[in-house]
Amino acid sequence: MDNRDLAPGSSSEMTKNDSLDGVEKKDKEAVNALAKFFVRGGVNPNTIRFPSFTNFTRLLNPNFRPTVPLLEREVLGIHGECKEKAKNFLKAFQGKLTLSYEDSVKGPVLHEDFVCITAHFVDDDWKVRKWILGYASEVGLVATDDLYVHGFRNAVEGFEIENKVSALLLPNDEGFDEETLGGFRKGLEEKGDNVFLVYCCADLFRLMVDGVFRDLSGKLLEDLRMLVNWGKCESENWNLWVSNLQRAVDMKNEDEFSKDEIYDDYDKPSDEEWVKIETFSKLVGCIYKVAVELFEGGYSTSNVYFYLLAELKVMLEKEVDGGESDYLRCNAKWMLKRFDKYWDQMFLVLATASVLDPRFKMKYLEFYCSKKMENDGGSKAESVLEYLRSLYVRYAASGICQKPICPVAATDSKEEDDNDDGGEDCDEKQDGEEGNEDEGEGEDYEDDEEEEDYDEEEEEEEEGDSDDEVGGEERYDSDTSEEVEREARKKRKEKPDACKDFALFQEFLKFEGSSPREFGETELDAYLKEPVMEWNKDFKALDWWREEGGHKYPVLSRVARDVLSIPISRATSYYAYGMDRREPPAFVVSLEAEVANAMMCSKRWLRL
Repeated sequence: MDNRDLAPGSSSEMTKNDSLDGVEKKDKEAVNALAKFFVRGGVNPNTIRFPSFTNFTRLLNPNFRPTVPLLEREVLGIHGECKEKAKNFLKAFQGKLTLSYEDSVKGPVLHEDFVCITAHFVDDDWKVRKWILGYASEVGLVATDDLYVHGFRNAVEGFEIENKVSALLLPNDEGFDEETLGGFRKGLEEKGDNVFLVYCCADLFRLMVDGVFRDLSGKLLEDLRMLVNWGKCESENWNLWVSNLQRAVDMKNEDEFSKDEIYDDYDKPSDEEWVKIETFSKLVGCIYKVAVELFEGGYSTSNVYFYLLAELKVMLEKEVDGGESDYLRCNAKWMLKRFDKYWDQMFLVLATASVLDPRFKMKYLEFYCSKKMENDGGSKAESVLEYLRSLYVRYAASGICQKPICPVAATDSKEEDDNDDGGEDCDEKQDGEEGNEDEGEGEDYEDDEEEEDYDEEEEEEEEGDSDDEVGGEERYDSDTSEEVEREARKKRKEKPDACKDFALFQEFLKFEGSSPREFGETELDAYLKEPVMEWNKDFKALDWWREEGGHKYPVLSRVARDVLSIPISRATSYYAYGMDRREPPAFVVSLEAEVANAMMCSKRWLRL
């Protein structure tokens, strides 16, 4: 072998010498293993140009001298092979998928805005999965009417999953509406079932918080920082601002600023500014109280959003009616208006998921509607039940749905067996926001890295994921490490049941509904006639359907799996509190678009 074929190169262009042709078998295997390591760990191939890396590889094998183009070519080859396996898996999958759209801020080197299209689903082991199907920049997309649809269409056509999509998870931006996506949605529905347009809950909270936060000037925040001595607070996460500003309000209420002479030399907020600070603390504190239950402690599946968001609605209405100042009431009214728009858009999917939680069934929905919080509350409850019945009928008509969901041999370990490179599968972790298949309260939405990557894979929990965070950034393809998940579970057990403080929920526990009607003998009717389960804050709906519901209700369990797999937020954990779009992972910003896409997508597919 001519070692010059593997000599370090400075060009990003593919050359004849940057080919695996003619390279000895052992070196081919080494290049393949190194490329897979970089894909799994989210490591930029340009790393091999670092002198320290070069010295390391030469110590191991003086004759092994890979080039960046050679590695990039191997990454593209791995992507091609893995994509075909992923395509076959999704085509054969008997469940439904949600496709999410997420864009990040401009990359500093080669790219403009990044767009990430991700498939979310619950597999036959009842594990929450999150696979990136496309990762690219918006450069070259000229037609504005196709800008938001382009990524979805490429993913659907490229993986031939037109009949698999049950929902599109979208940002809360004006461009993502029925007018823009209606045609694409209709095309999917012609080949499959109804397709929900689902809007990100974390985005809703961000927009509601931003509407109040923008009234707090930079000078006011700096004065408060010095006054309260909370240290530097340049975070873009609004939960930290809630804590700091509430601390300032508490000190003011205790008259600490006038009791101690040490504060005499500091600039203090005016009465008008204190009203703004107290308004922020009060209203955003309401949002935070609900956000903690949704985003902290793991990934939350769709069944828990209805009752928690209903609680937020009650809290905001209370502030509209009884706020201490005109400014507070005005902002509460604005927040409630934005919330109500979201609530109306999401009512059907959230309520349907709630009914498939055995702690609620129709009971909570009937209770909510009995409060006359909606003008047509009764008809809304009937609409949800009617939709669920029609959905059940469609599933019951399918032969495959008559059989219980049976776990399949874990595909995640196959790749390890086939490619034993002496290391752990570095990409197994969360759920984001990526694991937490936990739905009720938590998931493995990859919150330690990306958003929420939520692959709730037990394997991932066992192996951990040292590559979950790169430079402290969240990545699009991480799973919760064993240590993170263990800590999250510990926190969930130790955390008090916040529902004890939720007024509406406590009222629900005392609610006496009418005795169940006699229905037919369908699984849905039998499920609804059974008493609701006793309240348990640590309950996980996916676990229940896997271990109990699936055997009693084989058809309904498939309905439940597909509905509960719909993510209501693209980000979880720390990243759900962001006040701006996330930056792309550090390792992709200097890569060519094709290589960046290959690395971002292939990490999960390597397990197939």
